[in-house]
Amino acid sequence: MANANTKTYKGWNIRVHECEVLCSYFSFDLTDPCGKVQRVPLGGETREKALDKAMKTIDNETAYGNHCLTH
Repeated sequence: MANANTKTYKGWNIRVHECEVLCSYFSFDLTDPCGKVQRVPLGGETREKALDKAMKTIDNETAYGNHCLTH
């Protein structure tokens, strides 16, 4: 993944979007290794905070043994 808006983390793809919703300026999409996509509209105030929140979400999913999104 080539640009600053995308990252691969633990086999999951993260894509951060500029999207002003409520008090958040960035949202993100998670694509799990099975190909399921989940959009999180309230990613954070900065691109970095949204990316950090996405990685923490992946850490939580994988800590529970979920290698693919359950919902």
